[in-house]
Amino acid sequence: MARFVRFLILVSFCTLLTNLAFGDELADGTVNRDENPSPTITISEAEDLINLLPATKELRGKGMDVKWDVQAVPTMNNTDYYFFWIYNATAQKERDIGSISVGNYAVNKHTADVRVWHVSDEVFHGDDGALVNTNELERLQEELRKKHGISFTLVQQYRTGHLANKIIPRDIAQSAVRLPITARSTNTAEISCWKGSDHPISRLGRSPVISSSAGYRAYAEVKATAFSPKYQETYAGPLCENTSRLFLAGPGDAEFKLAYSQSPDFSDGNSLKLVDWSPDGTHLLLERTSWKYESEGNYTDLVLFDPNFGGVTAPDLSKILEGRFGKDCGSENSVIGFTPEGNVVILVSPLEDTYYNEGATSCVMQETLLALDAKHALQDIAQVLPGDFKARRYGQLPKRQASRK
Repeated sequence: MARFVRFLILVSFCTLLTNLAFGDELADGTVNRDENPSPTITISEAEDLINLLPATKELRGKGMDVKWDVQAVPTMNNTDYYFFWIYNATAQKERDIGSISVGNYAVNKHTADVRVWHVSDEVFHGDDGALVNTNELERLQEELRKKHGISFTLVQQYRTGHLANKIIPRDIAQSAVRLPITARSTNTAEISCWKGSDHPISRLGRSPVISSSAGYRAYAEVKATAFSPKYQETYAGPLCENTSRLFLAGPGDAEFKLAYSQSPDFSDGNSLKLVDWSPDGTHLLLERTSWKYESEGNYTDLVLFDPNFGGVTAPDLSKILEGRFGKDCGSENSVIGFTPEGNVVILVSPLEDTYYNEGATSCVMQETLLALDAKHALQDIAQVLPGDFKARRYGQLPKRQASRK
């Protein structure tokens, strides 16, 4: 519903679409053009009807300035209706903290009927709102029908026209198709359906295999699945969901097996990036990032995987940093690697843009390298490392084969 409201407001100042001829409603809810269209009232005449609404007259009686915008919403039946959003211009001018909206009304072009309706998905399921009836309205409506030659038969025929462009059955209102993968890369960090594209597409990132000195091999795979809604008007489900997986092969294993995974239940946006194997080759360090689609900001922490027991260590990095730098602050985090002693090295940096991090202030004023204590399950900071510290690479990537001439 929220998505539809935002969309309706966005287009509220658009020019009115060209009137189309009205016809019979087809089985799929769309409208078929009639060879002999019914007479229609003008937009000016529709505004005269809006001017007589009880809500409009009541506010003006209190000295309020009432105005309206004519709306042409692509998903609504602009062929048969004029759509109005009425608002309190006095409250708008005075910047009243309450809502300035008076209501949404639709005027039938063929019958001069006026309906009050609510901006919600219900309109796409056939909720056409209640007819507004007053003696003053009825007198003007009869005058307009007589002027345009709109007979009683035509009124009965066109009064049942739906407000929505098409009626969507509830059982398929949330239907969406998973789009096939059309983009692949070796990068698995922050894979998104929108990266480099205005429209969501499904992407797959698969890292190179990293081998350890103990004979283990691993790679990460992150899949961002894009959804194409069957009905944009009512769809409220995800447009993109990520699944991140770690695959592992032990010493002597010919095939890789799934060792660890993160589903959209963890966060609809999530990724895993292989960082390095520990100096003794028995633990794999991964950088984990999570975010929410259709919101701003993300959070990066770490996962340490033990292939011998299949165990995962995921320290509460925010709590660890809070203990050192203070509460209610943020940072940009990245996972660097290991110290020779097997401690995990992270880089904590100031936030680049507090706007995209919900106004959080930075924990640090400059980049700081921290080593998390492996002997205490990475729950404590073992030491602050010098700024010129360089992490050594302990894992091995596949050797590039020389090109054949």
